[in-house]
Amino acid sequence: MVQTQTSVSMVGRTVLLVDDHETVRMGVGAALRNHWDSEAHGGPRIIEADSVSSALQHLSETEVDVAIVDLRLGDGSGIQIAQAVSDNRLETRCVVLTSLKSPRALIKCFETGSVAAFIEKADGIKNLIEAVEVAVNGYSMLDARDVAAARQQLIDEGGLDRSLLTEKENRFADLVADGFSDQEIADQMYVASTTVRNVLSRIYKKLDIEGRNRLSAMVWQDRPDGSALD
Repeated sequence: MVQTQTSVSMVGRTVLLVDDHETVRMGVGAALRNHWDSEAHGGPRIIEADSVSSALQHLSETEVDVAIVDLRLGDGSGIQIAQAVSDNRLETRCVVLTSLKSPRALIKCFETGSVAAFIEKADGIKNLIEAVEVAVNGYSMLDARDVAAARQQLIDEGGLDRSLLTEKENRFADLVADGFSDQEIADQMYVASTTVRNVLSRIYKKLDIEGRNRLSAMVWQDRPDGSALD
């Protein structure tokens, strides 16, 4: 993890706090206000949202410096918010909170390009404040070494590291997991059945696995059905 020392004023900044539990928003919001308002020049403006949709609405209407987002929300994921920030080329930096870190979620956070920190709620308010100030300063607490370690952990746990496969190979893997036969995959991808067999053989070799069943299991483990994120 990148170690950074920050010295930044939060005066005039806007922080968006996104959590679908009102008591959590109230508690975290109060702790942040108490910390920054105790400084000589006061703290930032803190606005709140309880869902992905309401967060995106705030981001479309307000210049937000940092968005503190819960990984799991009632109508989606904090990663969706971070991805929207990148897709819309906003200058907002995101801090993602989770009850339990997972390597897959860390990788997804990093890949958005807008997440400055991925921290556990149990780490406490001090670490959250540090992460926000790091983000405001334009730095990140995530780097390629964290991602490499997460990818290795994912492999060790039997998960699918999609970065090892090309876009086409990932599509083939998804079709295998969905139960398509070689001929059905060939029809879907407009290729010969021999091409399907060759592509699957290449996938098995890259992932160091044997057969469709293992590939299917890895794909299903990777799919973001909620438990895959948190």
